[in-house]
Amino acid sequence: MEEPVNGHDTMATIKLLDAPPAEESTNPKKFVSMAGDDIEVAIQEKREDGRKSWDHPISFILAAVGSAVGLGNVWRFPYLVSKYGGAPFLIPYFLVLFLVGMPILGMELSIGTFFQAGDADAFGSIHPRLRGIGLASVFAGYAITFYYTTIIGYAGIYFVESFNPTDSIPWINNTDHFTNISMATAPADFTGAFNWKVFVSMLIMWVLIFFAIFQGVKSTGWVVKFTVPIPLLILLILIIRAAFLEGAGDGLKNYLFKWDGSALSDADVWADAIGQVFFSLGVCMGVMTTYSSHNNKKTTNVPLSEKAITMSDTGIALMGGFAIYEVLGYMQNRCRAPEIELGVAEENTTCNYYNLASMSLAFVAYPEAIGTIAAPQLWGILFFGCLILLGIDSAFSLVETMCTLLKDSWMGLRFRPPSWAVALLCCAVGFLAGLLYMFDSGLVMLDIVDRYINTWGMVLIGMLECFAVGWVYKIDNQYKKVGKVAVLIYNTGFFIALVLGTILAISLPVPSGDEPTALMSESSAFGVGMVVFIGIWITATCIAAIQALSHDENLSLCSRLWALAGWYGADELRVMANNTQRKEGEGDWKPNTWKSEIEAFWRHDCFAISFGFLIKYFSCCLLFVVSLINIKNDIITRYGDYPSNLLAVGQLIFAFMLCLILFIGLFPRVMYDPKFSGKTTTVKRIEWMLTPLPAKTDEVPS
Repeated sequence: MEEPVNGHDTMATIKLLDAPPAEESTNPKKFVSMAGDDIEVAIQEKREDGRKSWDHPISFILAAVGSAVGLGNVWRFPYLVSKYGGAPFLIPYFLVLFLVGMPILGMELSIGTFFQAGDADAFGSIHPRLRGIGLASVFAGYAITFYYTTIIGYAGIYFVESFNPTDSIPWINNTDHFTNISMATAPADFTGAFNWKVFVSMLIMWVLIFFAIFQGVKSTGWVVKFTVPIPLLILLILIIRAAFLEGAGDGLKNYLFKWDGSALSDADVWADAIGQVFFSLGVCMGVMTTYSSHNNKKTTNVPLSEKAITMSDTGIALMGGFAIYEVLGYMQNRCRAPEIELGVAEENTTCNYYNLASMSLAFVAYPEAIGTIAAPQLWGILFFGCLILLGIDSAFSLVETMCTLLKDSWMGLRFRPPSWAVALLCCAVGFLAGLLYMFDSGLVMLDIVDRYINTWGMVLIGMLECFAVGWVYKIDNQYKKVGKVAVLIYNTGFFIALVLGTILAISLPVPSGDEPTALMSESSAFGVGMVVFIGIWITATCIAAIQALSHDENLSLCSRLWALAGWYGADELRVMANNTQRKEGEGDWKPNTWKSEIEAFWRHDCFAISFGFLIKYFSCCLLFVVSLINIKNDIITRYGDYPSNLLAVGQLIFAFMLCLILFIGLFPRVMYDPKFSGKTTTVKRIEWMLTPLPAKTDEVPS
C-alpha cells in the first residue's frame, strides 16, 4: 500500500490532477484544503511520474561541468587574475568559492535531486510563495542565452574563416576585423544597421542547441560526452604549443607568478570574485537544480558531485589562463622588441596586451598571435572550435532549464507535450529575442544586459535562495520548539539589524551635498554599521530567548538559542545528502552530535555543519551587502556612461525579475492548475488564481 507523504494520502491527491473539475464547494474548509499541502503533494507525484533520468551518473557530471565551464573560464578569469595583481586575486576568489559558491552549488544540487524538480518547483516545494525565486533564476539564465549565442556566433564566423588559404584569412594582420564583424560603434553613432553575417551564424548555433536538447536529458547525455572532453583536449594542445613561443614565460609570470597585494583592499576585487564564481559555477541560473532533478535521489552522492563540479570548473579556468597568457606574453614580447632596441623603458611602453579583456582577448589578441605562427588555419580551427564547444555547452544547459520549467508547469503536466516541441518553442523564442543584438548597437546592449542580469540579478537571486533554504525551509520545526512569536522576533530583529547596519556602512562614506569629502572614511563607516548590526541582533536574540520560555519553560538557554538561530532547513538537506552513501551497519547519519559532525567534517561524501551556517548567515548576508553596493555604485556613477534610454533595457529586465518574485509571492495560485479551485467557470477560476493564498493554518485541514 502507498505510504502517506507528510500525512496525506498521495494516491488520493494524485487523482486531483486528472479528475474533472469539482462542483463549487460551499464548505470553506474543504475548498481551501485544495490549495494547500495536498496540491503540493499531488504536483510532486505527478511531476516525478515518468520523469526522465540520466543514462549514467557520469553523464550528469559531464553536463554540469559543461554548463559551468564556459567562455568566462577562457577569457574573464585570466583577465581578472592579471588585473588584480596576479596571484593575490586567488585569495578572494577561493574564499568566495569555498564560502559562497560551493555551499550554494551544494544547496541547488540537493533541492534538485531530493525534490525531483526544476528551480521553480523546487523552491515551490519549500513554500508556494517562493516559486518566483526559481522563475526569476530560470528567466535570467534563459535571457543570458539571447546574447551568449551572439558571442558564440562570432566564434563561428572566425571558425569558418579559418578554413581559407593563409593569404585569404581575414583576421590575419587585421586588428579591426572584430570591429567590422560586430559592427561595434559608439552609442552616438548608431544607425540601426543589421548584421546579417552574425545573424546567420547565430541561427546555426540555435539549430545546434535544438539538436542537443530535443530529447531532453536523453540527447543531452550523449552530446556532453563529446562536447566536454574535446575542448579540454584542445586547451591542452594549445597550452603545449604556446609554451614554445618566445615570451610565453613572461606571460605566465604576469598571469599567476606576480604578486601585488594592494588590490585586495579594493571592494571591486571582492565583487568581481563573486561575479566570476557565480557565472563560472553556473549557480543561480536554475541549471544545476534542473540537471540534478534527473538524478536518482536514492543513490546520487550530492556532496561528491558538488566537489567534482567545482574542482573541474576551477581547474579548467586555470588551464584557460595558461593558454591565453602564454600567447599574450608572446605578443607582448614581439611588440616590445623594437622598443627595447630604442632603449624604451618597460614603464613607458606602448604595448598593452596584458590589459586586454573579455572578447578582445579571444577575437583580437589571439587571432593576431595565431597569424604569426606556422599553420594558422589549424590553430584557428582548434581555438575557435574550442570556444564554440565551451559556449554551446553552457547555452543549451540554460535553454534546457527553461524547457524543464515549462514541462513541470501545470500546463506541461496536464498536456505532456513532447520534448522536441518544447525545445523548438524555447529555441525559436530565444532566437527571436537574440535579434536585439544583431544591430550595430549589439555590443553595447550586450554589455548593459549582462551588467544587470549578472551583477544585479544573480546576486539578488543567490541571496533569496539562501533565505529560502536558511530561513524558511523547516521553520515549523523552530515554531514547535520555541513558539512562533519567539522565532518571528528573532528573524525580524536580525534582518532589521542587517538592513540598517548595511545602509549605514555604505551610505556614510558617500559625499554629502556639495561637500567634496565623505562624512567619514569607509573603515569608520564599516565599524558604525557593524556596531548597529550586532547591537540590534543581540537585543532581538535576548528578547526572543525570553519569549521562548512562555512556550516551554523547561528548555535550557543553549536549546533555546539553537532553536532560534539554528539552520533546520540546511540540516534537512544534509540528512538526505549524507545518508545516501551509508554502508550497511553504519546506521543513519543524524546532525548536531559530536560523532556525526566529526564524521561529516572528514568525509568527502558528506556536508559538514558549516554548510548550514554558510547558507543561512554568511552567504545570505554577504550577497545582500553586495547587492546594495552594486546599486549604490550605479546610482552614483552611471554604468559605462551609456545613455539612460539604453540602460533602461537592462533595468527593465532586472525589474521584470523582481516582478516575477513579488507577483508569485503575492499570488502563488497562478502556478496551480485552475481545476484545483473547484470552480466551473473560467472567470471564477481566474479570480481564484488571483486571490492571495490563505494563511497556512487555514489552508490545510487539521
